[in-house]
Order: sequence, then C-alpha cells, then structure tokens
Amino acid sequence: MRVRIVGLTAVVLTAVILGSGCNPDKNKLLFKPQQGAKRTVDTEEAINMSIKMAGVSMGFGSSMNFTLDMTTQNVDEQGVATFDVAFKSLSMDVTGLDAMMGGAMGGPGAPKIPGMPTGDDPFGIKSMKTALKAAAGQSFTVKVNKLGEVTEINGADAIAEKASEGFKPPAMGAAGTSKQVFVKMIGDDAMKKTMQSVFTSRPDKKLNAGDTWQDKITSGDAMATITQDATYTLKERAGGTVNVDIAAQMEFAPGADLMKQAAAMPGFKMEMSGQGTGTLQFDEASGWLVDRTSTANVPGNMTMKIPQMGDMSIPIEASYKMSVKSYPS
Repeated sequence: MRVRIVGLTAVVLTAVILGSGCNPDKNKLLFKPQQGAKRTVDTEEAINMSIKMAGVSMGFGSSMNFTLDMTTQNVDEQGVATFDVAFKSLSMDVTGLDAMMGGAMGGPGAPKIPGMPTGDDPFGIKSMKTALKAAAGQSFTVKVNKLGEVTEINGADAIAEKASEGFKPPAMGAAGTSKQVFVKMIGDDAMKKTMQSVFTSRPDKKLNAGDTWQDKITSGDAMATITQDATYTLKERAGGTVNVDIAAQMEFAPGADLMKQAAAMPGFKMEMSGQGTGTLQFDEASGWLVDRTSTANVPGNMTMKIPQMGDMSIPIEASYKMSVKSYPS
C-alpha cells in the first residue's frame, strides 16, 4: 500500500508541476537556434600599440574584419546545432610595422636595423590582403552546443590553403610557408577562436540579475596573442533581451610573425597585462548573441638589444577593441 501511495504522490506532483508551467530551463541562457534560420554576423578585432623611445613616438597595429552568413543546417536531440558559415567578406590590415622594423622607430636620422626589408610591400601585407579575397563566398561548418560552446570546425583550413595560393611572400615576412600563414589567419583553429566570441559560452544554470560566470578566450593574430580571463555578470532581462557586463584580465603576448620580424633584435621580449571591460546582449528567446563590445587599454614593457644603442627597455601601451553584431538575414 505504501508503495502505491508514494507512486500516486509522484504522479500527482508531476502533473502539478507540468500543469503549473514550471520549466526546469527557465532563466537559463540556452542557445536554441531554429533549423533553417539564417543570420548575418559582423566581427571586428583591432589592436593598436604605441611606443616612445628617445623622444620619438610611433605606433603600429593590426585588424581583422569578417562578415559571415550563417545557416542552421540542423539541431540534434542534444541541442547541438550545425551551421554552414560562408565568408561574405573579410579583410585584414597591418599598419606601422615597416616604420618600426625598418627605421628603429622611424625617426629622422635614426639608425637602420640591419637585414630589414625594403620596397613597396616589404612584409607582404598588400599581397596578403589581395589573396584573402579568394576566401569570399567559401563556406565551412561549425557545431555549437546548447551552452554556446563551439565543439567542432571543419573546412576552414581548405579555404585558407586556397587563399594562400595567391600570396606572394616577401623575402622576410611571416613565419612559415604561405599555407601556414593563411591557416593561422583563417583556418580551423583561427575561426574557432572567432566563433567562441560569436556564440559565447554560458553556464548550464539559472541566471538572475547579479549572477556571474567565468570564461577564458584566446584571440589575436600573427602580431599578438590575446588572452581574456573574463567574468560575465548578468545585468538585467528586459524586453526579450539579456544584458551582461564583462570584466576581463587581459594578457598580450607577441605573435609568431612579430617574433620572426624581431629576430634581428636579440633579447626581444614583450610583457603586457591589464583590465578590459565590455557588454553583451543576447536575444532571450533564441540565445543568439546580438551585440558584443570589448575594449581595453593595456600597458606593458618591451625589451631588446639594438645595434648602436645597446640594451633598451621601452614602455608600450596597447588599445584593444573587439565587436560582434548579429542579425537575422
């Protein structure tokens, strides 16, 4: 009799819970894209560094921009969504590098660093920008689970390899072969880092105003690697939008290309860390990230040995900006 009563009680409680509309996922920020839905995503990441030595100031920077067309191919029973992602447009730029590397800060009468390239395109930046255009219209696939975690990327390496065929590397340019350079820029691993910011990992728990969660994102390019150890704080839910604040500890490290190009300066080292802030906006119904902005001003120090000048310790500061915007298409 006791077993029958317990069983009956469980049935009644279940009916009450279901009848009351109780949802175990209520207030969770789950990612729930609709199969067949299309979305356009714009991303931008830019780093600008400024240094001052012997009374001469200069700056250099890099940026990467993507416009991506995404189509939800399917969503499985576990909530893992597969997307077809097409490069609608993409561009990159590097500024100030020739002045810094070719003219020891580029000041009038400043000593030249031996072995540095010259010419109209000394580091192959123009050729690289032209070659990237071959990736426009090409597609790769991305898998994302219901927590916004990117689980798989396929096909971007092949796009990168195709784009690299149009690149004419300079005598002293990026580290590795042309194929390796482009794979680092838009290959599977590189696009996984971009997609981590586009989808944004969130916890499997209810989130109310004031609740927080952690995530670590690595991004950047061949010039600099950026690590963000971020704390997200849910600010409010209003009008179908979930607003979140970001506070991040940021660390910058020189990328492979910068290290290659700085090889003529023995003892080159760059250490930078600081705080970043930002905001996120999610569509509550679907869990799509609608808008993301992150900014930071990060101080640091660069050390090296320069011929005719000896050991140098140079203060350096970076300004960083990253943005993501997405909308139905």
